[in-house]
Amino acid sequence: MDALGSFADGQEFLGRKGVPEKLALELNDPNCDASVRVCLTRVLAAILRRTPAAAAVLLPTQQASFPQSVAMLLDSRDHAEKLCALNSWADASTSLEGLTFFLRWAPLVQEILDLVASTQNEVSKGAMGCWATVLQDRAPPGAIAEVGPESELWDIAVTRLLPMVLQNLKAKPFADVRAHTWGLLSILIRSRRSAQQTLPAQELRDLLLDFHSESASPARIAKHEFVKALVRDHAQLLGNFLDAEVDTLLQEYAKQGPHWVPRAAAVQVGDQAA
Repeated sequence: MDALGSFADGQEFLGRKGVPEKLALELNDPNCDASVRVCLTRVLAAILRRTPAAAAVLLPTQQASFPQSVAMLLDSRDHAEKLCALNSWADASTSLEGLTFFLRWAPLVQEILDLVASTQNEVSKGAMGCWATVLQDRAPPGAIAEVGPESELWDIAVTRLLPMVLQNLKAKPFADVRAHTWGLLSILIRSRRSAQQTLPAQELRDLLLDFHSESASPARIAKHEFVKALVRDHAQLLGNFLDAEVDTLLQEYAKQGPHWVPRAAAVQVGDQAA
């Protein structure tokens, strides 16, 4: 079953009428041990991602077996089980049906937010990666106020998630974590509201033009993706926060690539806000 759930055709097979319900019932079996629970939860999440209509049977209420399994695994002290819960939440929330369901579960959403700042770096990376999964294919709201689950998601991302991710830049300077931090920031920065909060943040200003801040290639690539998104989406906004020299340097950085180091590599953003 785990093998079937790992590829698209297998997920489609498992998503056929009657199969998700039967798998969900297995979670209620008192003999369902931890390894089976992890497997079933991940497979059901994969089904939801592949077949959003399965939400009708897998996510009828918070007391249903699948969401309860996600909540149980999220509270586990075992990192593998906690990461399983995070990935299951993310997979389910890629569909509008799953996102709508989980947004109504405020304590669970808060717990998933809190894990971004976890002292366990693998959990923190997993949480940031899952938020990236949920946000990456959803455009931020435009200038005109919008309502609905995706607008609510972006509001949570900008007001509650973003400050924690910025804090991780300073609190978690490890190469493997930085790759995830910059990666999530490159998605969040697509929002104008996010850019307006990110550009003046000291955590960012300390690192943005420090071309030696990232020693590992994945982190350098992720930081460069952030800069490219910043320049692409907010070129007109940059002048409100950075002077012309810094703006020009960012434009060149975006063009040259992640391993580019300018001659004036010691330039710092400092207090150059306009």
